[in-house]
Amino acid sequence: MPLYKYKAKDKEGKIIEDVVQAGNKKEAVSFLQSDEFQILTIKALEKGGFNIFGGGVSVSEKAAFCRFLATMLRAGLPLPEALDIIRQETQSKKLKEVLFDTSFHIRKGESISSVLARYKEDFDAVFLTMVKAGEESGTLEKSFDYLAKQLLSSYELSQKVKSSMMYPSVIIAAMVANAGIMLGFVLPKMSDVFLSLNVELPVITRFVLNLGKGVSENLALTFGAFFSLIFIFIMLFLIKRTRTVIFSFIVKLPVISKVMDQLDTARFARTLSTLLKSGVPIMVALDVSSDVLRQPHLKKQAKEFSAGVAKGESLAEILTKHKKSFPVTMVQTIRAGEKTGSLEVVLEELASFYEMEVDYSLKRATALLEPLLMLIIGIAVGVMVVIMITPIYSVVSGLDSGL
Repeated sequence: MPLYKYKAKDKEGKIIEDVVQAGNKKEAVSFLQSDEFQILTIKALEKGGFNIFGGGVSVSEKAAFCRFLATMLRAGLPLPEALDIIRQETQSKKLKEVLFDTSFHIRKGESISSVLARYKEDFDAVFLTMVKAGEESGTLEKSFDYLAKQLLSSYELSQKVKSSMMYPSVIIAAMVANAGIMLGFVLPKMSDVFLSLNVELPVITRFVLNLGKGVSENLALTFGAFFSLIFIFIMLFLIKRTRTVIFSFIVKLPVISKVMDQLDTARFARTLSTLLKSGVPIMVALDVSSDVLRQPHLKKQAKEFSAGVAKGESLAEILTKHKKSFPVTMVQTIRAGEKTGSLEVVLEELASFYEMEVDYSLKRATALLEPLLMLIIGIAVGVMVVIMITPIYSVVSGLDSGL
């Protein structure tokens, strides 16, 4: 049922601002009037609409939420009051909606994990498991503190990946834009001149000029086809089945496969460490941690880890069976952590190590990609120059012959 925010006077004349849940606005008004409230204002809380490009609570917003909530709980503030304070400060409409709903239901006796579980598109299994573990152990502030650190690390890692891809993305976009301008505006003007002359042109030059002329004569159709291809490409990534196929192909590429292995190892180690610190049983922690893996074959293998632990095997022994998927360094470090009883500490150190490796690998890949892109641009420009200069020489030669 929807929530309604209201401002009202109670029997004693005190101004109250709160939320009420009802089937519609009329029911909400009747409910408040039955408690002898004099309603000043009442309005429905806006629900976030569906957006194929996102629009939920971002990782950075969740990290800030967890950090502030952990601080307030340590200071002794009641949970509903802490949620209300954060709700007033946040700029995210979706997070405001979630916090309104959570605060309201907590006051009605529900747990925070059960309310957040209704927003699974924004709060994943790791988040919900840690919050539930914190509730059950009475250490909710510690769980939110661990979550804040994990989300911040995840956010920083994703930002490093995005920033590394920014340079090649800009260069490729510029190349595509340049090709579009040449085909749509430059070549058509040149083709009108060269094709009207009675000069024999090379086959490739004639092809390029005719292509430019065809584009200029069908400009609307060309741009329509171009944007349709972009739309189809985006939709292929939005459909889970095709996205999985494309992703499976991309992760097999030489440089990308190494980076993806390091990314998955870092994610798995940090998530498992955070869950164990929060007091989550290791079998549950392994099942939840397997969901953060991006590569399908690794996820499939990790789903079997909890069954091995249930049979009495150590995590290091289980990982030894998958040497090709998980690095030997990780296996040996986990074995040492299990022997010393400091598995969660060792896993956190492993996560930091592999996050640094991801950073170094991305920097090396970018350094390698820069000269490669420059070479491609140089070749493309050189080919275009040769194609365009050749007909000029042909024209000049024709004029000399005529003279």
